Amino acid sequence: MAKIPVSRWLLLAVLAAAVVFAVVALSTAPLLPSASQPLVEVAAYGLLTAVVLLLLLWLLWKVAHLFLWRVGRRLAFSYFLIGFLPIPMLLLLLGLNAYLLAGYFLGHRYRDAVHEIHQELSQAASSRLAATEAGDSRHEEERFAYAHYRNGRRVSGDKRLPRDWPTWLTDSESEEPFTFVALPDGSPTLAAAAAGKQHGVLAILETDVEEALRTRSGVWVSLLRADDPRKDDVTRVSLGGKEYSLLPLKPRRGFEGREDFFGVPPEGLPRLQRPFIWWGELAGPLRDLTDGSTLSEYMAASLNGNLPIIHRYLFSSSAEVNTSVWASLIAITGLLASIYGVAIVMAFYMIFTLSRSVNRLSRATNAVRQGEFAVRIPVRRRDQMGELQGSFNEMAANLEQSVLAIAQKEILENELKIARDLQQSLLPTDLPATETVDFSTLFEPSAAIGGDYFDVLRLDENRIVVVIADVSGHGLSTGLRMAMLKAALVILVQEGKEPAEVFRRLSAMIRAEGEQRLFVTATLSVVDFRRGEIAITNAGHPPTYLLRDGKVEEILLPGNPLGALGEDYGSRTIDLEGNDVVVWLSDGLIEATNSQDEPFGYEAVVGSLEGNAATAAVVRDRLLDALKRHTDGQSAEDDKTLVVMRYTTPS
Repeated sequence: MAKIPVSRWLLLAVLAAAVVFAVVALSTAPLLPSASQPLVEVAAYGLLTAVVLLLLLWLLWKVAHLFLWRVGRRLAFSYFLIGFLPIPMLLLLLGLNAYLLAGYFLGHRYRDAVHEIHQELSQAASSRLAATEAGDSRHEEERFAYAHYRNGRRVSGDKRLPRDWPTWLTDSESEEPFTFVALPDGSPTLAAAAAGKQHGVLAILETDVEEALRTRSGVWVSLLRADDPRKDDVTRVSLGGKEYSLLPLKPRRGFEGREDFFGVPPEGLPRLQRPFIWWGELAGPLRDLTDGSTLSEYMAASLNGNLPIIHRYLFSSSAEVNTSVWASLIAITGLLASIYGVAIVMAFYMIFTLSRSVNRLSRATNAVRQGEFAVRIPVRRRDQMGELQGSFNEMAANLEQSVLAIAQKEILENELKIARDLQQSLLPTDLPATETVDFSTLFEPSAAIGGDYFDVLRLDENRIVVVIADVSGHGLSTGLRMAMLKAALVILVQEGKEPAEVFRRLSAMIRAEGEQRLFVTATLSVVDFRRGEIAITNAGHPPTYLLRDGKVEEILLPGNPLGALGEDYGSRTIDLEGNDVVVWLSDGLIEATNSQDEPFGYEAVVGSLEGNAATAAVVRDRLLDALKRHTDGQSAEDDKTLVVMRYTTPS
């Protein structure tokens, strides 16, 4: 279990104390004087908030630490903050700047329209005044409404205009180039006056001023007074001693009729053609046309446009002039995009390669920690990381050499056990034990792996095959050849081959090795329980012994060993009688010597087998006891293998 540092315990104690203090303060606050209660509650809540914030910051730090533990993630996150995040932020900034420029352009269109209409009104009023003073009463139908004044009194014209001449309109000291004026019904419009010695002409727009501004500017215009309820959401900001009114980008009302202006309802237009640019402009105060008194502090114009409007008035007329500018802009943009693309590819390549190198080094380190000293890292880099990987490979090689000597000794010690287990795995583990036969065996190699082998194979419910063999030599190679011999023998026997054919094929297989001369002696016996007979085929192996009625018959069948050039094998079929005992053995028992180097011999084998044959184990033990007395515990120089079968006539 990981040990928690003292500093962390101290921090946890401080946080716990702060929480306890805040809880106690809140619970005891009602008992304090009323003047102190708010201060205590504020302090307690502030303390709890600080504790919660600290815990959140700690959790955030832990999550970030876990996420950024891998080098690849840390590099990718760093590149995201440095190389990727600024791009969308820059695009967002450019988008906001473009939006502001578009708004400024809408305001410019609106102001130009107002100035143009006001100048046309002024020119129309001056022209009408000149015609009146010249006595010409014929006037063409125009877009404006007029009123004619003589000596300060209206003598003809639009009755919405004042009866008395509005001298404030012709005041030369007015600093306003134009102003909105209110008609008797309160609707705003633009007005201009021209005055002579006795005559004067006052001109206003005949149509709605908003409609005129929309037509002239190509921008949707909606005029709002300062006291208009739709202006409740105007934000006023004081900056540098001046107050600025920030108009909303999307007023709630005042846009009826946009379907006629844009051709179709804005919602039915494609997204790029919808009116999404909202802007606001402030004009001068709204004055009473009669006496010039201020009716509203200002007039606000809410402007609405879309990309086609911006393109139509800003770009289309100057496309030829600005071709070189646009080409330069596109070229620089393409260059920047190419550089950024190359930077992205390089960054991802560096992140991928460096992360892969670190991961390889980490996996290799874990492998060495787990004992895999043969692990190596393919070094393909020619930088500091490559040098580090090369140093790791050298370290792993030195560790491998140091551990190899220790491991070699352990391997040699375990080889005996592995070899013995291998040898034992070749031997049968389920010897038949029925009312007809019972077996008793011995397998005692002189070394870790011996050259002897025996097996009992069942052909069918009435027949079995007993095999005993002796491969020349000792050690692992002998054991492997014995395993090969067993596998081939089992296959051939199960295929139903005759014993002589089995030996011929095994002999050919042994000779095919060619590198080292190898010989195998073997005896293959087929026992038929139903017929009560045994067919013995011998290939250079010691004789088989038949014990019947206490007497021993030595069945000697000369033949060539397996692997020799000849393929002449001895064979004999014997009828079995009840209580017959058949004994197969290897030459290790016959050649076992005593302290005077005298072999046990064939005669001693025959003599020790004679006698009672109640069970197979009795016969085996009698032979082994005689052998033990002869050798007097002296270690054997050759493998000893013994198979004893007792036959009983089936009932």
